[in-house]
Amino acid sequence: MNKPLFDHETTLKALRRAAETAKHGTREEQSGKFLPPPGWKGHLVTAADAAPKHEPRRKRA
Repeated sequence: MNKPLFDHETTLKALRRAAETAKHGTREEQSGKFLPPPGWKGHLVTAADAAPKHEPRRKRA
């Protein structure tokens, strides 16, 4: 018979910690370290923002 990877108490501790993080956020999120400054107008960077590639070469006739 296979032995479980984690014991029951370790699993419960991890679940409690995950629930607390989901409810209150991480330490960095609580401190505001990752919050944008007031008045910041964000811009989502997408692939369209990348430098345009050169035109494909045409075959000579």
